[in-house]
Order: sequence, then C-alpha cells, then structure tokens
Amino acid sequence: MTEDRAGNLLASRAVRDYMDEHGVDDPAAAAIQVVIDAVRRLPARSDLIVLDAVFGLGLLIAEYTKQGVDPLAIQKLQSVDLGVRRDSLRNHWPRLHRAVGAEAPETPGDRYLRDTVEPRIFRDLAMLIVGTSASAATLSDAPRTPSPGKVVVVGGVAMDHVFHSDAVPLPETSVRATDHARSPGGKGLSQAVAAARLGLEVVLIAAYADDEDGLQIKKFLETEQIDTSMMKCVHGETTPQTAVIEFPDAESAAVVWHNEGAVSLTPQDVHQYRAVLAACDAVLLTFEVPQDVLSSTLNLVSGLRPNRPVTVVTPGQPYDTGPPSGQAFAQIDYLVAHSWELRRLTYYRQSSNHLGESFLRLGVQSVCVLGNRGGTIYSQTGPPRSISPPPSMLKESSITRDLFCAALVARLVEDHSLTDDAVRWATAAMASFTENYSNDRTFPDRDRIEQMLQALPGQAWQ
Repeated sequence: MTEDRAGNLLASRAVRDYMDEHGVDDPAAAAIQVVIDAVRRLPARSDLIVLDAVFGLGLLIAEYTKQGVDPLAIQKLQSVDLGVRRDSLRNHWPRLHRAVGAEAPETPGDRYLRDTVEPRIFRDLAMLIVGTSASAATLSDAPRTPSPGKVVVVGGVAMDHVFHSDAVPLPETSVRATDHARSPGGKGLSQAVAAARLGLEVVLIAAYADDEDGLQIKKFLETEQIDTSMMKCVHGETTPQTAVIEFPDAESAAVVWHNEGAVSLTPQDVHQYRAVLAACDAVLLTFEVPQDVLSSTLNLVSGLRPNRPVTVVTPGQPYDTGPPSGQAFAQIDYLVAHSWELRRLTYYRQSSNHLGESFLRLGVQSVCVLGNRGGTIYSQTGPPRSISPPPSMLKESSITRDLFCAALVARLVEDHSLTDDAVRWATAAMASFTENYSNDRTFPDRDRIEQMLQALPGQAWQ
C-alpha cells in the first residue's frame, strides 16, 4: 500500500470509530485490525483466501492445517516475500479452496492475479471499509454529496461521427453532407451521462481502447462525474466507431462498428465487480456487450437477493446470433425498446399490439414500447397502458430511449415502483431533450425536466 493510500486509511472514519470503540491510541494498530475485520467479512471465500495470502495475515492457517494442506505450502503462505506467498497460493489453489469449503475458480496466472484479481478484491475491501463504491486506490473518507441513487451501466462506448444530409446514398453514389460533428457516443455512454445529469451516482463498466479516441471518451466521462475506474482498457487496439446520418426531420440512420473482436467485455470483467453490483440500486444493460456478457450479468444480478438491484435493458441493435435465452428475459425487470427492436428479438411474427405481451410471457416484468406518438407499457401487474405524447413533437430515437431508461431509473430508485408520476417524468425527460435538440444536444437536468413536466397532459398513460 502506498504512503498516500495508507494515510487515507489511517485518517478514515472506520479507523477513528475503531479507536473510539476499543480505546486504541495507535491509528496504525487500529487500521490493521480494521483491514483484518473487513477481510473476514468479504462475501466470497475465494477472495478471503487471496487476501489472506497477499497480506500474509494467517487467518486460515488453522483451517488449512486441520484439512491436511501441505505444511510447506502453509509455511510459504506466511513468507515475508510476497512473491513466495503468491506462488504458493497459485500452486495450491484448488487444495486451499477445498480446505475452507469454497468452490475454486480457474487458477489465475501470475499476471492476471496481480493485475486483475487483486485490484478487484481491493476495491471490494475498500467498499467494506469506507462504505462507498470508491476504488481501493482512493480509500478516502472525504464527505460525499448525498445521491438519490447508485447506478451501474454495463454497455459500450464509441466515437460518433454525425453527418447531416438529406438522403442516404445509394450504391455507387454519394450525397453531400451539410454538417459534421465528432463526439463520444455509444448507448452505454449515453445512459451513463443521462443518469449522471439527473444526479445519480454512476459507474460505467465498458471496454475502450487506449488510442486517441478512447482516451478522449474516458476524459469526457470523467468530466461528467462518472466513475470510470471499472472500465476495461484494451491496449494497442482501435476504439469502436459509429457513423450517423441525421436527416432534416430529425430521423437518423447509423452504421456501427463495435470492434468486438478486440475491444469488448467478458463475463469475468463484470463478475469481478460483484460487490459493486450488489451495492447499487439499479443496473442498466445494453446489447452493445456480447450476448454471453448480457446473460451472465443478468444471472449474477438476479442472484443478489433479497435486495437485488432493478434491471433495465434496452437492445439498440439486436444480436445477429438471435435473441437471448428465455432465462435471460425472465431476469429483466424493464425492457425498453422500439417495436422494430422487439420484432428482431422474437422468432414469431407478432403485430405491434401483441409484441409487449409476448415478452411478458417470457418473464419480463414490464415492457416499455416507445414511439413518436408516445408508447405503451405492458406489465405483469396490470393491463397495458398507453403513454400520452407531450403537446410538442416527441421524436423517439435511440438516444431518447437511453434518456428514458436513465430517467425511469431515477424515479424507480425514489418511488420503488412504476408509478404514474415516474412515467410522466421519464416522458418529460424525452420531450425536454427533443424540444431543444436543434439548439442544445445536452441531456436535461432535473430542473429542465420539471419545467417540461408542467406542459404535459395530466395523465402520462391512459
């Protein structure tokens, strides 16, 4: 632990409380005990095995000895040399797990242990010590502004190239663009930024490259007060790109290159932040991540009972490999999509009026089908309800669906259910964005949404 991190820990509230409770005068001694107590409270036994070895605590010696672990291996786990302790941990990985009745994940390589497994456990340990979603690198007790909720977004980032044009070129032809803009994009980024603008505490789990575009995206996210410490940096690759053509009537078309063969998340990238997911109020997911990442994340969150986070999923471009499994749909609380996206998610031909109901039969709790004239919400708890459009034109698009998801989560965190007011508020968020889109393309804050809310009909749905 560096001198700065040690200083932050020594000055933390957890250490001060321990000193007061136990009458300890030495902050260093109190800090050691605070760390040991936190290590004992780690929810995963495998994490306890790792930190016990890395810190050389010796908390599991009695269990190892009782279960017949090689005495030389136990001796090396107490070596003053961290490298020796790590080697013994890896060399006896399955045996150490069996000794404490834990399921052993795949034995990590030395570099993976140092660069991925240990930092992830340190972050979980930091959360137990300071009670926040801070990373272990910031073991800080600085006061925080109260947040209306904590949200984890699992999605994608890209560099967007937006062209303004009157038409899409036919093969072997070209059309003239009247304007061009380049800016950070991606559904994961859009949802994270929209949620942060609404005052939510946001963590983004996404993959990015360390090229110029990727670094610009990360810097942009940080200026939006989004926690980027859990983003995966892929070295020597190219950041995903999107070409968007915007037409005069505000409709658009896009060509997306995810570079998923090189820059993408894996299930392990998400699962290493299990403690972060367990501590949040809602998880926003998009189909930008590989299908196995979507399914495994939904499965992970579903198991975080009894107080698991709310899951909100929006597809965007559906998977080319076909829809997710029925089990994945059954783990979704809110599916937010346009009707064309829902049609791509089912093998059966359905009319627009029955699309939402078909996903309820798959186990989705609520389906929000959005369009330019409002939309319809289907729910397991009642009949379909129509979302009334605002007085001004509501131009539904991929980005407005991202905003709807963020605004919906902001109210679900507060109301704990899909109330009339929550739907009206999320609809007002979309309307406030589209109304000012030609002049101001920033996501609205709460004040701007409240102003638009006054212009909406008295009921959000009928």
